[in-house]
Amino acid sequence: MTTTKIISSLFLSALCATFFTSCESKDDSVESPEISTGVFVLNQGKFEANNAGLTYYDFATGTASTDVFSAKNNRGLGDTGQDMIKYGSNIYIAVYKSSIIEVVNIKTGMSTKSIPMKNAAGTSSSPRSLTSANGKVYIVLYDGHVTELDTLSLTLGKTIAVGANPDASVIVNNKLYVANTGGMSAVKDSTISVINLSSFTETKKITVNMNPGTIKADSYGDIYVVSKGNYGLIPGKFQRIEAGTDKVSDIDLKVQNFDIVGDQAYISNFDYDASWQAVNKTIALYDVKNEKLLKANIVNTEILKTPYCINVDPTSKDIYLGVSDYSNLGKMYCYAQDGTFKFSFATGLNPAKVVFISNN
Repeated sequence: MTTTKIISSLFLSALCATFFTSCESKDDSVESPEISTGVFVLNQGKFEANNAGLTYYDFATGTASTDVFSAKNNRGLGDTGQDMIKYGSNIYIAVYKSSIIEVVNIKTGMSTKSIPMKNAAGTSSSPRSLTSANGKVYIVLYDGHVTELDTLSLTLGKTIAVGANPDASVIVNNKLYVANTGGMSAVKDSTISVINLSSFTETKKITVNMNPGTIKADSYGDIYVVSKGNYGLIPGKFQRIEAGTDKVSDIDLKVQNFDIVGDQAYISNFDYDASWQAVNKTIALYDVKNEKLLKANIVNTEILKTPYCINVDPTSKDIYLGVSDYSNLGKMYCYAQDGTFKFSFATGLNPAKVVFISNN
């Protein structure tokens, strides 16, 4: 298992393929674009290749800039872009191998500050995931800690210990839930750390399936977790942690990655064949309120390459699916809520996260 997050191009319908040039956006990867309303895509890059980047797609012009960070800042983003969130007037980017938090102004694309992440011994602590609340960004560090970042002063605050090799995180009811993977250990972890944000202390650990990763919450306070197991005798699972009781229950669905908007979870899944190629690729729709599968696959076009990220626009409900072959530039496809293909655009290598911006 590598230390990068492996969530490990879509083939358009016959009609769209006929008019492919009208469906795919123009690429404006050289010029430094104006930023108004659109999406930022964090491109993870290849581990230890120092080629993470930030794509910007403009809704009004239908134009994609493959690496707007480099265009705006005359330097690269760093090594292994891990996570990205929007909070206030900035986006915050966790760059794992470079061990920095990059703070970028939403409207200009310019770096406000690069914050090195070091532990008490002065060695890199490798940020994995980001959440935000109460004027702070909470940074999950792969060395087994979580630290606070004040978003006004852009200075680091308290740091607390959690489990082994923590990864994804989510905030619900002023509590931070952190998935402890144990990814670098001989025996993987199986816990979710619960942190009270008022006291910034860990109050408990919830036991789930082995090697928990992606974690999201619905509007009712229930938390959903995808675990990978041990890639052998212990299979991965999709599980729910019930609000109020912390009861853990299994959901009988195969899930590689997912996002939740409103009462629906949008689930990306695929299997690996004997050659480790992704097959049986689908996007399912699951009702989190009534706890039932609505549709096993909402996309009727063939998905090529390997789905790498899925994020849903909370306003339009458009679905963004990033795909990768781990070697070449990736691509982002946009679908309407019903699975109808809308458009696509080129990204950098391994598109890992989408953040939606507006001019409000």
